[in-house]
Amino acid sequence: MIKRYYIVGVVGAGKSTLREQLRVRLPFSSTYEEWPEEMAAEVTHAMGSMSRCSAEEIQEWIFGQLADKNRLILNDSSSLQIIDRSPLDTFVFYPPQEWGQRAKQMLEALRMKDSTPLASGELLFLEGSPREIHKRMDESRGYSVNKIAQQQSAFEVLIDWLEENCGYKILRINTRGLPPQEVVNKACAAISTVGYSPVDIQSRVEELASGYS
Repeated sequence: MIKRYYIVGVVGAGKSTLREQLRVRLPFSSTYEEWPEEMAAEVTHAMGSMSRCSAEEIQEWIFGQLADKNRLILNDSSSLQIIDRSPLDTFVFYPPQEWGQRAKQMLEALRMKDSTPLASGELLFLEGSPREIHKRMDESRGYSVNKIAQQQSAFEVLIDWLEENCGYKILRINTRGLPPQEVVNKACAAISTVGYSPVDIQSRVEELASGYS
């Protein structure tokens, strides 16, 4: 049985740090970075600080990267896969009322590039303090404490929907005040002791596309 764990959370929550520490702690696992290709400089900046045109262009690039990463994941036979970001993460950069439209765009972009369904997997959500995250973030990225808080609120809306409407149990790690080593300890404990409950991501994106409000 293949178990996949998507590490999700706001920009700067510690996803990449956790991924790299799990790579060392769980050497038998496969780990995947956020994007298969090197990230363009513009993608590291808050979408809200860019023009709508630039944001749309970056979103198209992200959809292409999602398709490429998804194909790599599905062709991997490793029994444990640790993945930085899930396809669902892209929605939290926009207000919930736009998720239906974004889901339709994602599905169409994936059909154009690759018709392979999105891989299912457990979500490991890193909850953090917006102020703590902002303190350790490069200011040039354009993320204020308020913008980080808004994105975390959007994650809460998404996860509440997955749990309350879809019946999933999302793994949550509260990182407030914790050093990276404690976060990885909690993640390893969750992976090794909590029953595996993968989210059917393809079906959930299709459900969002059919009319989320």
